[in-house]
Amino acid sequence: MKKVLNSIPELLLIISAFLLIGAVYLWAPVCSKFLELNTGKFIHMKCYYTSVASVLMAIIMLGLAVESFITKKKSFIVPIIMGILLMIMIKDTPLSLGVCKMKTMSCQETKIWITISGIISILSGISGWSLMRKDKPLPPQLD
Repeated sequence: MKKVLNSIPELLLIISAFLLIGAVYLWAPVCSKFLELNTGKFIHMKCYYTSVASVLMAIIMLGLAVESFITKKKSFIVPIIMGILLMIMIKDTPLSLGVCKMKTMSCQETKIWITISGIISILSGISGWSLMRKDKPLPPQLD
């Protein structure tokens, strides 16, 4: 039972990574259209670059989960940061990639799945932190 509890952070990270990859490629794919500039040049829309960044973050999450399984060391800061970055990445700010502004575009559904994956990644980090805290004895109290 303890072995299953100790692997919860890694399992949550794997679930988060597969949700990202599945959302981008299977059940909520981003737009495949190009945007035409005034010069006549065609470029990808913002949601395409968001999907590429999401898949790269999913690959990093999978690598982190495998590394944590092998070394038995809990990593809690990286999943929390990645979850926060995922949720910031889809916002429409100068520092983020964002998604299309039109509510009818398919990337709006992808945005929801990226947010869910970010939340699961943050939960993975919190559970890793709590398990790490349980393994360490409390410092002696001065009375």
